[in-house]
Amino acid sequence: MKVNTFIVGAPKSGTTSLHFYLQQHPDVCMSEIKEPNYFTAKEVVKLYYDVSPVNSEDWYHSIFKEPTSRVVGEGSVSYLFYPEVAQKIYNYNPEARILIILRNPVQRAFSHYLMDCRLGLCDISLEDILDNPLKYPHFYQQFIELGMYHQQIKRYIDVFGRTQVKVMFYDDLKTDANLFIDQVFSFLALTSQDINTVVKNKFKQPSITIVAKLYQFKWLRSCLNIFVPKRLLIMIKSVLFKDGKKPTLDPSIKRKLSEIYKKDVAELSKLLSKDLSAWE
Repeated sequence: MKVNTFIVGAPKSGTTSLHFYLQQHPDVCMSEIKEPNYFTAKEVVKLYYDVSPVNSEDWYHSIFKEPTSRVVGEGSVSYLFYPEVAQKIYNYNPEARILIILRNPVQRAFSHYLMDCRLGLCDISLEDILDNPLKYPHFYQQFIELGMYHQQIKRYIDVFGRTQVKVMFYDDLKTDANLFIDQVFSFLALTSQDINTVVKNKFKQPSITIVAKLYQFKWLRSCLNIFVPKRLLIMIKSVLFKDGKKPTLDPSIKRKLSEIYKKDVAELSKLLSKDLSAWE
């Protein structure tokens, strides 16, 4: 068995929804662990997310319960950023299909920042991180550098060729999820299916401050998901987390971010022959 479909990124760009949509198709087997990080095992353990990557091929293959499906896929969004991963995946399966969703990098950066604040992982202002990248290298990498898409996309196109790489856009997913997933099905040579396209990731924030501190521990989140019945877990989360209005990005910080990404967006636009002026 070989995994043949990879959602490689970008983080905070709708990849969880895409994973959820794909796993509803009868000819698709998506990994039980949404982000196994098998091809970035050495890289992700150096981050601050307390990640436990799948670090052996036997373990990796064991998380696919129907490996004879036409499409066998996973969605580790760390795969887009790290330079050697495209070649690693190609060496593993040169016929693999690569799925990439891109989001306005300014919006993506802010969304990623909010997520880490919500999880209790970051209590530094975004402005301070922007002004002091050497002081906060991991935050700067995760919030800012992950949105430098041009070279990341180019690596996959160079390794796999354009016919095996599908680059999509978050705005299209939000506008018409059914059309979006139909195009993915077509790319993967799958028949069209009616699927549940209910939005999966609403912005939630801890209703109690200590919850944010506790929730930063991945082992605790994993234990809850494994040992607590799903219905009870939903009830617990509804008490501890509340739907919140997503904060807005300060205009001055937005301008800083836009300037940071300006050149990269222009290069990406040329690479994809895509008008990205809406991102400016």
